[in-house]
Amino acid sequence: MATVKYFIKGKGEATTIYTRLRDGRETDITTSTGYTINPEFWSDKKGEPKQVAGNKDKLNLSNDLRTLKNFIINKLNEDKGTTSIDKDWLNHVVAVYKNPSIDSKEILLMDAIKNYQSELKTKFNPKTGKLISNYTLKNYNTTLMRLEKFEKFKKYQYFLHEVDLTFHSDYKKFATTKLGLSINSIGKDIKQIKTVCLDARDRGYDINKQAESRKFTMQSEPTLFVTLTESEINTIKGHEFKQNYLSNARDWLIIGCWTGCRVGDLMQLDNNNIIHNNKGQKFIRYTQSKTGKQVDLPIHPQVNEVLERLGSFPRPISFVNFNLYIKEVCKLAGLTQLVKGTRQNPSTHKKETGMFEKWELIKSHTCRRSFATNHYNKLSNKLIMRVTGHATEKMLLNYIGETETDHLNDFMNVWDNDKENEVKSIKTA
Repeated sequence: MATVKYFIKGKGEATTIYTRLRDGRETDITTSTGYTINPEFWSDKKGEPKQVAGNKDKLNLSNDLRTLKNFIINKLNEDKGTTSIDKDWLNHVVAVYKNPSIDSKEILLMDAIKNYQSELKTKFNPKTGKLISNYTLKNYNTTLMRLEKFEKFKKYQYFLHEVDLTFHSDYKKFATTKLGLSINSIGKDIKQIKTVCLDARDRGYDINKQAESRKFTMQSEPTLFVTLTESEINTIKGHEFKQNYLSNARDWLIIGCWTGCRVGDLMQLDNNNIIHNNKGQKFIRYTQSKTGKQVDLPIHPQVNEVLERLGSFPRPISFVNFNLYIKEVCKLAGLTQLVKGTRQNPSTHKKETGMFEKWELIKSHTCRRSFATNHYNKLSNKLIMRVTGHATEKMLLNYIGETETDHLNDFMNVWDNDKENEVKSIKTA
């Protein structure tokens, strides 16, 4: 027979009252009721507030606890056999008892995310004035897929109001140990979940206050990435490939490294993107699919060589094949030195960090990072940002792995040279 008992922990004036549900050998769970009491007015022996004559607050609390006890037992009888009776279940039962509106207007977390994602399809990005990009919509698909695995692991479907710091901690642990995700990947999921919660709150749904907390977030960690140097690009350009598909991928890789295009924009380039100005100079013009910004870019000599040799841009290929082929291109071109980086394990499909041959770490995004890195300190940050689409210099510096203190080395080099020249001047005087 199921039993519900109460007890307290601590000695403070506002000590939390906990409830313990036991049902045979299988069920023994404890959670907070959210009620508090001064231990002076609590009976450990009876597990209830002491009866104090004339004290209506203690009388009301006693009535609430008795009613909650019956509520828990009734819900147990309703749900046993169809729902996993665990701490999450008990938390939900207590929450519904204290706030009946939860049941009248509650929604599953997964459904809330799907609804938000569906509405995004018709929303405009305030920064670009254009519809939200497919890239953003796909990010929510990834989060949904991971949450589905999380709920399957927990054997429980979370309601929106159950998203709290405990959920945050449990999901982080699951995503790290079971999915092998990086801190940054988990952070993206947490950010999207919090966004959905805040949007639902604005629509009148009840959410847990903890979801609004600053603690409901994730600290980011530096991203390990590789870039192709100008020398390596030249090596790749000069290598002859027997297979046409590799030559085609090589040409796209070169164009990507000298245009800084995201792969989605890269594979859309054709001769219509080549514009002539009043002076007869050619440049590439395209609109970034993610930001909606128009980019005008002079044609690099190596890109021009490809266009003149082919008479057009290379043959478009799928994103998946591009990622596969450019690895093979770089391997055959001799990029086999060991470097530290992060890759997706081909067997487990989990990200792993370690020392790998450089070609193993090459992917489509390498083009874009190589463009930004190779032009850093050669062109102004503002010019690079016009191509990469970064809104601030801080974003650009984070992107290429520089820090806002890197300028210190530049100052010290200049000042050291000034000091050396001053000493030489004194000696020759």
